[in-house]
Amino acid sequence: MPTENNPYAAPQVALVDDAAPRTLEGWTAGQLRMLGWLSLVSVLGSLVALGAAFTSGYFEDPLLTLLSQWLSPVTALLGAYLLLRLKQFAEQRFAAEKLTNPVWAVVVLGVLLSGMELVWGDATSELGAPMFIYFGLLCVYGGLLVWMGIRLRQVENVYPAFNVMAWMNIIGGLMLATVILIVLALIPLLGTGVAMALVFFKAANELQQSA
Repeated sequence: MPTENNPYAAPQVALVDDAAPRTLEGWTAGQLRMLGWLSLVSVLGSLVALGAAFTSGYFEDPLLTLLSQWLSPVTALLGAYLLLRLKQFAEQRFAAEKLTNPVWAVVVLGVLLSGMELVWGDATSELGAPMFIYFGLLCVYGGLLVWMGIRLRQVENVYPAFNVMAWMNIIGGLMLATVILIVLALIPLLGTGVAMALVFFKAANELQQSA
């Protein structure tokens, strides 16, 4: 009996999904490399902002204070843009699903927290309503990072750097949600930027080779 007419025959489908590159319409290798470099710039900007924030109080330099106040929201906006571009890339290259809600939640709350730091300044580190609101939202932000990291981990046939980025979000988010481990959480969260850069660089090389 022919297989196509036999209801008891094993289905003739591939057991492993094809991991071949999908068509990246609207993307170029140059664009992807630029996103990779911007990811590294975002990491560097975050490091400079943190360094300026820690040293401004010690040296009492108004220039360092101004730098720490404005560089943080700028890097937050850059990080939000890069995250949205990553979402678009993952949906197109890896057929990623269910990233819209967690990614947008992380973007909106991340920008909001950065704006609160700019407006309230030192009030977020002093006992009072601004501090409680800020750290309460920071806990929520950590939970959103875990949510997004889990959704990123569920994407199949991805680059190793993509999985590293997902785990960094999960670990950093859990540490951030505790509040106690906020300072240590900066390490994996900065690592997500480096991993994101590697994802974009890998995609650029892949696209160039397939051209």
